[in-house]
Amino acid sequence: MPGFVDRAETMRREGHIHEALETLGQFLKERPNHPRALLLRSRLLYELGSVPQAVEGLRDLGRIVTDRELRSIVAALEQLRDGGKLWQAPAFATESMARLLAQQGYLLEALELYRQLFQAAPEKSELCDEITRLKASVEREGSRGASSERVARELEAWERWLQQHQRGS
Repeated sequence: MPGFVDRAETMRREGHIHEALETLGQFLKERPNHPRALLLRSRLLYELGSVPQAVEGLRDLGRIVTDRELRSIVAALEQLRDGGKLWQAPAFATESMARLLAQQGYLLEALELYRQLFQAAPEKSELCDEITRLKASVEREGSRGASSERVARELEAWERWLQQHQRGS
């Protein structure tokens, strides 16, 4: 079943937002409380400009996953929906979401979120440390829903990225 969520994420990355929503809809009929699917659905809705529906989807997720960062995302989207201005665009890349993805075995996706967080705050060396730790986990375990070819390809890219972004370079 998690393959549906992986396919939907791939569709999103390729720009097929409506198809990704349709795939998630099928998946959520059978697993309505799947945190990653709910978050991805909200992200897709947001990308389509459907902020009220994205907010509602995050509320659904908030009933399952209680987290301060998730509440801040919901609050930011609600402010945007209500016509308020944000100091910065609401981000779906949070440490909590990265930890959730890692706990569920989606290590490559968690690595990507940590990369985004590190690029936004390169002074936070603990983010680079977490990337190094997760990369080692991917080397040992792979990543849920990812083929061995994809894992090998992404590990090579991560090795290059880490060499460029190690502390002090």
